[in-house]
Amino acid sequence: MTKSDLKKSLIINILIVAFVLIAAVWMAVGSSLRALTATKFGALKFFTVDSNILVGVAALLMAISQSKEKVAPWLYTLKLVATVSVVITMLVTVFYLGFVVPTGYFSLFQGSNFIFHLLVPVLSFIAFVFFEKTDCIAFKCNFFSFIPLILYGIYYAVSVMTHMENGVVQPGYDWYQFFKLGAKSMLIVYPFFLGFSFLISYILWKLNRK
Repeated sequence: MTKSDLKKSLIINILIVAFVLIAAVWMAVGSSLRALTATKFGALKFFTVDSNILVGVAALLMAISQSKEKVAPWLYTLKLVATVSVVITMLVTVFYLGFVVPTGYFSLFQGSNFIFHLLVPVLSFIAFVFFEKTDCIAFKCNFFSFIPLILYGIYYAVSVMTHMENGVVQPGYDWYQFFKLGAKSMLIVYPFFLGFSFLISYILWKLNRK
């Protein structure tokens, strides 16, 4: 990473941290938004929020290290994992959720949703791919990108399965509408997202390498 790239990445990481804080507070205190929103700690049920918090933490740690001009190799791996998570958030929103939410496609890009679903993912992608180039991330580190999805997948599955009657999920507990086919949806959704996450991670890893 050149000094010029270091400076640009530092600025973007500071912006990411600021935007994540703004959006998190905005969503937590409540708003007039109509799609995929919750107040206070209820917002943590969304992978969107969790992935943005993760990338915010990664960006903060990266910015602190960059200000000292010494970035530990493990931080690059954390940044990869976090960037993969928010890029998945953006792609799922753009190509899936926008078409299934009853409030309309553009409701997912208003207010804090704009920050979480588009602005932070794009900034994270730009910082990682263009200004944080390194060869210190081993290929095997791509498998760490599974961790956020696996943890969230367990939480989501438990929430759905404990609120299912006669094979149908009770309203409000399948907020991403992944279980329309009932419990058997797991046989399709989970393998798909694991494969999708590895693909995104591998692409970002390749683009990031010097």
